[in-house]
Amino acid sequence: MDCARLNFSHGTFPEHEEVIRDVRRLSEKHGRQVAILQDLGGVKLRLGNMDHVLNLNHGDEYLLTADEASDDPSIIPFPEPGVLRNLRENNLVFISDGIVCLEVLETNGLQVRTRVRNGGTISSYKGVNLPGVSIDMPVLTDDDKAALRFGVEQKVDWVAVSFVRTGHDVREAKAFLQSIGSQAPVMAKLERSEGIDNLDEILQEVDGVMVARGDLGVEIPMERVPLVQKEIVRKANEAAKSSCIATQMLRSMVVSPTPTRAEVSDICNAVLDGCDLILLSDEIAVGAYPVEAVQVADTAIREAEKIYPYYKDFRSRDRTQAIAAGASSLARELHSKPIVVTSTGRAAYEVSRYRPEGDIIVFAHDEETLRRLCLGWGLQPSGVIPPEQDISRLVAMLIGRAMSTGLVNESDVVTIVHGSLTGVSGTTNTIQVLDVQEYLSRYSDLVEAAAGA
Repeated sequence: MDCARLNFSHGTFPEHEEVIRDVRRLSEKHGRQVAILQDLGGVKLRLGNMDHVLNLNHGDEYLLTADEASDDPSIIPFPEPGVLRNLRENNLVFISDGIVCLEVLETNGLQVRTRVRNGGTISSYKGVNLPGVSIDMPVLTDDDKAALRFGVEQKVDWVAVSFVRTGHDVREAKAFLQSIGSQAPVMAKLERSEGIDNLDEILQEVDGVMVARGDLGVEIPMERVPLVQKEIVRKANEAAKSSCIATQMLRSMVVSPTPTRAEVSDICNAVLDGCDLILLSDEIAVGAYPVEAVQVADTAIREAEKIYPYYKDFRSRDRTQAIAAGASSLARELHSKPIVVTSTGRAAYEVSRYRPEGDIIVFAHDEETLRRLCLGWGLQPSGVIPPEQDISRLVAMLIGRAMSTGLVNESDVVTIVHGSLTGVSGTTNTIQVLDVQEYLSRYSDLVEAAAGA
């Protein structure tokens, strides 16, 4: 695994702190960088408190009201008056993960009369989805803000913001993070139709996107989800933003030691579409076979990569992208191994964008940046190095460190990407190609001196 996602819709801060502590400890024990993704609960619309379980039958009529609770079996409490006012005739109200569907017949802004289209059983606090209905609420709730303050204390590596609708939502989340002293990159969870409509502007602001197929499959027609997933991944790749596919990847393994063939195909197709990450959720959080689920996912990913369409061709929009494109091209022509030195992680993600075959060996100047690289395709966070300004010493250090990890040996050719002002953000401007054996025959003393420094 490369990342541990903590779902802040559930659990207490002490429970999350314990998990974070365990992940950090085991990461160090096994010598493997693992990022912590803080997944915020967000604005989750839910029913109010009901004294009874309701069995809704097709054609029955019910009133939706803004009450916190109700003991009237003809009323369904929905304590969101601002949202209730936005409902219009013919809008659809989905409850309990889309199992129950109500159609709006009429509304006076305070009460909404509905008719059951798809029946089922509902009870207190079930989730509500309103496709096409404007939700006039801030993207961060008070609970989210408290969670983010806790996340700063715990030095989480990424933050996933739920129910992102616009680029403004991302800017709002980033502004709050900065106000509490966090530089954590933000992943937008795309689970509302508005977010899909505004994908381009969201990608301009965000660091990564998650295709949250659970709520998304209720917000838009289910048959559109695979096509939307492909489009999100394609555009994220073009923008050099990390993309994650989530929900029901190996759902059957919650109770079964083996997956369905369709689930394995789902993972393989997500990989071949070009996503950076797949997310296992229930399979790990509450499943009976969490280790087996990770093993199945790992095997499926590796199998898909045997026919992966490496070496993408994207236009470069600035110097860093042009350098990354050149490094990928050289890696292809010379069968060389890319090594990237980065201050913020951007240069590494730009090289990843071009999908060179094999690992992209990355060194950063601090642990926080190194862990943030865990969510990038093909990126192998390999260690922390000081921001050495002497380029000859920098190269010697990189060769020595890369060889010590076992990712590079004397028979390799390497393509090194770095800046002339190492440690200064935005200065990536250099590519060096070195035959390791030839380099060592001339500069082994530099490598030894760098190793002892």
